[in-house]
Amino acid sequence: IVVVIAIVAVLAIIAVPRFFDIDIFRDRTFYDETIAGVRYAQKLAVATRCPVRVQFTTNGFTLYRPASASTCDSGPYDTVVTDPLGAQPTFTRTAPSGITLTAANFSFTAAGNTAADVTINVGSSRSFRVHAATGFVQEL
Repeated sequence: IVVVIAIVAVLAIIAVPRFFDIDIFRDRTFYDETIAGVRYAQKLAVATRCPVRVQFTTNGFTLYRPASASTCDSGPYDTVVTDPLGAQPTFTRTAPSGITLTAANFSFTAAGNTAADVTINVGSSRSFRVHAATGFVQEL
């Protein structure tokens, strides 16, 4: 019985703080939201047959498109994409405190691909890659 109590005590000391650490859940949620946003940008580019630019800063990301279909091929890509969920007027996401992103700027073409492979680091332990040829977003 003493051994079992000792094992339970050790597990409680190690597991309980991690279970109640909200930062772990918040970080993972932002990572998943970031990947979903990049995948949405690709799908929007294919559906509208207009390029969509994804701009990452160290504290968040924003999706941009041309102002109209007539400027689709020439740009400029300075109109922020509308958030499809309606939670915000624009598709801009800000990282939680303590999370930094790789600053990058790339566009999905009407075919859904990009000019070059792009790797984005989200925080210190998570990253994903956008493959140029297909636009596939791979969690690393």
